[in-house]
Amino acid sequence: MSQFILIISTVIRTPFDLDSIKKAITGFSSIIEWSQDLDDTDKILRIVADEDISKKLVQQLERVEVHAVLLDVFEKRGGKLL
Repeated sequence: MSQFILIISTVIRTPFDLDSIKKAITGFSSIIEWSQDLDDTDKILRIVADEDISKKLVQQLERVEVHAVLLDVFEKRGGKLL
């Protein structure tokens, strides 16, 4: 089974922005895990999901007023990135 790793640059200025990200993510049942690098200047959001939800997720983040730019999507099969 394939998994997809999404790398998204976000703009987080307040704790409210991080809460908005959490709310947007909970709407996607295919997300296995996620992490946010708040120390990075691009505030990288890393998502692991069972399907490529990158476009829908970026749209949802924009709906909750979090600016997001998709940087890359990797497909992982059997533990290897493709």
